[in-house]
Amino acid sequence: MALCLLAIGLVACQAEVPTPGTKDYRTAVSAFYTGVAALQVGENNRAEQQMKRVAKLAPGEPAAWANRGVLAAQQNDLEAAARYLEQARSLAPDHAPFWLLSGMLERERGSYDRARSHLQRATEIDSTNAPALYALAQVSEQEGGETSLQDARRLVDRLLAQRPSNLLLLVERARLAGKAGDGDVLRETIGRLEERSSGWPSAVQSSLQDVRAAAGAPSEATSQVAFLKNDLQRVPAYQAARDAVQPPALTGRDSAVARLLRLTPPASRPAPADTGLTFVPDTLRSTGEWSWIQHVTLAEGVPPDVMMTDGETLRIETGLGRVYTMPFPGGPANEAPAANAVASFDMNYDFRPDLAAVGAGGVRLYQQQPDSSFADVTAKAVPAAVRDEAYAGAWPADLDMDGDLDLVLARDAGPPTVLRNDGDDTFSTRSFFAEVDALRAFTWADLDGDGTPDAAMLDDDGRLHVYDNQRSGSPRFTRRALPDTLREGRGLTTGDVDRDGTLDLLVLGEGGAVTRLTPRLSTWETERLVEADAQFPEAPIEATRLLTADLDNNGGLDLLTATPRSGNIWLTDSTGAFIRRPLSVEHTVLSAADVRGEGRLDLLARTEEGAPLRLTNRGAKNYQSQRIQPRAARTRGDRRINPFGIGGEIELRSGLLYQKRSITKPTVHFGLGRRTGADVARIIWPNGTVQAEFNLVSTQTALARQRLKGSCPWVYTYDGEGMRFATDFLWRTALGLRINAQGEAQVIHSKDRIFIPGEHMARRDGAYDVRITGELWESHFFDQVELMAVDHPAGTEVRIDERFHLPPPDQSVTPLTDPKPVAQARDQDGQDVTDLVRSKDGQYLDTFAFGPFQGRAEEHFVEIDLGEDVPTDGPLWLVADGWVYPTDTSINLAISQSGYAPPQGVTVEVPDGNGDWTVAKSDIGFPAGKSKTMLIDLSDIGGPDGPHRVRLRTNMEIYWDRLAWAAGRPDTKIRTHRMTADSARLRDRGFSKVVQTDRRKPTVPVYDSIATTTRLWRDLEGYHTRFGDVRELVTQTDDRYVIMNAGDEMALRFDAPPPPPEGWTRDFVLVGDGWVKDGDFNTGHSRTVRPLPYHGMDDYSTPPGPLEEDPAYQMHPGDWETYHTRYVTPQDFHRALTVTGENKASSRSE
Repeated sequence: MALCLLAIGLVACQAEVPTPGTKDYRTAVSAFYTGVAALQVGENNRAEQQMKRVAKLAPGEPAAWANRGVLAAQQNDLEAAARYLEQARSLAPDHAPFWLLSGMLERERGSYDRARSHLQRATEIDSTNAPALYALAQVSEQEGGETSLQDARRLVDRLLAQRPSNLLLLVERARLAGKAGDGDVLRETIGRLEERSSGWPSAVQSSLQDVRAAAGAPSEATSQVAFLKNDLQRVPAYQAARDAVQPPALTGRDSAVARLLRLTPPASRPAPADTGLTFVPDTLRSTGEWSWIQHVTLAEGVPPDVMMTDGETLRIETGLGRVYTMPFPGGPANEAPAANAVASFDMNYDFRPDLAAVGAGGVRLYQQQPDSSFADVTAKAVPAAVRDEAYAGAWPADLDMDGDLDLVLARDAGPPTVLRNDGDDTFSTRSFFAEVDALRAFTWADLDGDGTPDAAMLDDDGRLHVYDNQRSGSPRFTRRALPDTLREGRGLTTGDVDRDGTLDLLVLGEGGAVTRLTPRLSTWETERLVEADAQFPEAPIEATRLLTADLDNNGGLDLLTATPRSGNIWLTDSTGAFIRRPLSVEHTVLSAADVRGEGRLDLLARTEEGAPLRLTNRGAKNYQSQRIQPRAARTRGDRRINPFGIGGEIELRSGLLYQKRSITKPTVHFGLGRRTGADVARIIWPNGTVQAEFNLVSTQTALARQRLKGSCPWVYTYDGEGMRFATDFLWRTALGLRINAQGEAQVIHSKDRIFIPGEHMARRDGAYDVRITGELWESHFFDQVELMAVDHPAGTEVRIDERFHLPPPDQSVTPLTDPKPVAQARDQDGQDVTDLVRSKDGQYLDTFAFGPFQGRAEEHFVEIDLGEDVPTDGPLWLVADGWVYPTDTSINLAISQSGYAPPQGVTVEVPDGNGDWTVAKSDIGFPAGKSKTMLIDLSDIGGPDGPHRVRLRTNMEIYWDRLAWAAGRPDTKIRTHRMTADSARLRDRGFSKVVQTDRRKPTVPVYDSIATTTRLWRDLEGYHTRFGDVRELVTQTDDRYVIMNAGDEMALRFDAPPPPPEGWTRDFVLVGDGWVKDGDFNTGHSRTVRPLPYHGMDDYSTPPGPLEEDPAYQMHPGDWETYHTRYVTPQDFHRALTVTGENKASSRSE
């Protein structure tokens, strides 16, 4: 093995690869694909461990060394990255992607000669490698040699010969022609761009005309081409062109080497279809005639139960032998129910599925009790006005994205009725989808890949309706235009049939034809998956089913169509085509589920006479399966998502076989073919948070981890030894949301200050070093950043009030005596908690009970005895150090709809003299984030002897670290030095490792440990500030700002003033002016960074229009030519695990 590590050529190491079929081979292959998946979803520590394992078991596998190089580069260890990539090249000297990665690394290191050499080698090996050719063109121009411009033009022309319609290459050709003074080529290229400009936004077309107008002076036209290039970044066709040729960033998912080169890889497609699949009829316990049968999961750890109805009685037979019956609302005639007559959902967050039954006699809600029986709660839960109307279907969906499931009810006539779940065991009615008359089929899934489910429906006439979910702070749906060629539909479902990471809309049409519809830009991509059959029996929409499921477990999504008397199955083969496989038994198929718990999907059906049947799945091939059970946390203090994750998505990778499912049931089934297990499952929860699960067992329960989506940018300071976390910043300046239900979802204000103790800030080369990072699901707007040095005499302390309150508190520097611990503290239960609040030691007062929602606790207080030596005259302050676990906008929406009291800030109470307590200060706010100080003025409360005893009461998750008192020293002279940044640079850093030892302690980031540079969030789309010098934007408040994305870092350097006088000491205040906008689905316009904020803006409700009409843009349009030229989209997040297109670092293919 030592020889292999030192080998220059390939031959020495070829023997160091395990033989297929051996244990080492299976272990190495599994470790490789687990490592690749971990790298692509941002689990870099796991990825490194797995790649080390591969390198040990199969040191001759170059892909493992290449990935170790990528991982080292993401940790900014460029020397190690170069060594690992050199090892990969020595093992596979004719593999162009390795030379491309090495070229990108040398470019990052500033070694253009070596970068050019590596990239030239990549293009010699593969003359069609577009990313290598484009990178070589860029490096050639950057070198600035005598022939650099000529070389760059030649390479771009070479690329255009291969891709003549690529917009990015045409723009580059125009720019280089202008730079070279070649007017003929410039004008010819402008003409080619004009031919492709149809459909561009008017502002972009105007930019193109500016280029045309300047073409007479080619060198002057160069700047106009640069403006056009920036404008084009918002055009999806340009984005696709850029993705086709742009070289992989070492910090991105495209740099991962996803394919083995020396180890024999498993197939990346589904296994061959199991054409020997049969379904054997088995009778169920129940006798009699039943018009409807369906599976339902009522309990954990057991296979699904079976429910059925005859129009009069709803009967449930559990796998444990129990039987429950309840009335079915079939009306006077006990009419046969529709296909979606009973919906299973958890209405009250007790993790026990409840039932909504609808029919000609109305709607009935049955709530599952602790003993598994059902209670009729219709009278309490459903408004009387809609209780007894005739309905033809019910579907659960979280339409307002607040964490609980609503119900969509299909009326016999007229638009659907929506029962909004108010979170307190009651529902209220809402009206959406007014254009849909007599709804008959409904599906709720993210069709456009923006993170929020969209609604698709069929009405009684078979017309298809699709509504985009606008996620604008309140439910808002807009109709989407549909293809004119689409005929009426009979059934509807969703599924990622082409495994590209986007859920497709599947429509069952006349004659059993099935059509795929996938939204692409402003149109639809359509494909006929199954052709019409003249023998296909027609039936009403409410009696017709189109289902997707992997029935043979080969790893491909199959189709099942069913009408009252027959059904057909189309199995997906290894090429992605559908093979028709008729059902073994001609019966009415109503449902597919793993009823026996054996990993195969059985069918539930009924005979023509109404007898219920289980059609047992028998396959000829022993294909394996994976079941995922997504679950929210069974704890109070959460309720971010519904208990079973309905409306979320799961992506699964086994090797390079990629699959995606929408979460519609408590258990999600995947086939694996001959694979024995999955490498990773990525769960995208309904609230937008993401987690990856590794080391999966056959039935894997995935518990949602509680994680903050937003907590504002984080600040680090240099303390003499390294960068240390200070606190979060701009906490009080959120856009488009309510912070802990305080204020409206609008623009609040823009200023914030944080206190930094002197021991946390040290000079480095005569300056103070401050870093501000974006790490959560947010974009940040920094208009001004200043550092204030506060010098004061020894023996005097200074603090600022760091609480959130509306209106904002005065944050002036306040001189104090040294804070003294309180004499005693007791909590709401009478426990002595003095030791917990005596000092700032990270031991928090956490003895209160969680409430029903994250951030909203049960009411609690701490009763404080300040002691007898409290001064009775002059300013007196309670110095309350602590942190808050906040709600978010979606949780606030859920609270506002329920009967629960909203979060209330701290209320100060004092004894009333009669043995009770009275309010002295009401709702004065709360600590604004992590490790903040509230200065509470006690001078004006209490009796003539002073406020010896006070209570701090709240129902928020506020964790006090230290409670102390201090006398004010308003006459003490202090000296302040305000420093603007001597330098400010924006750069791509990645995401810090975070440590949280307990749910009741704050997360603490570790600056020196980069967890990943992969996109962890669905980024807000729009123009962000390009990397580099940004000092001009942050030196004054002028609505010219830095726009930071998650993963960015702004590094600020402040020239230090002279030291304080002898006997004085220095602390600091970081002063910021700007805004924060998060991606929560109920934050206003959270898809994008727009509308852009500005001072004086007091309304955030107007949807963003064209960029050029935005008031903030109009103030400083030049900044979008010079600074805001980095256009960010969520596409890297969306396609993190997909492998339908080859990875750029793995293959030349696009």
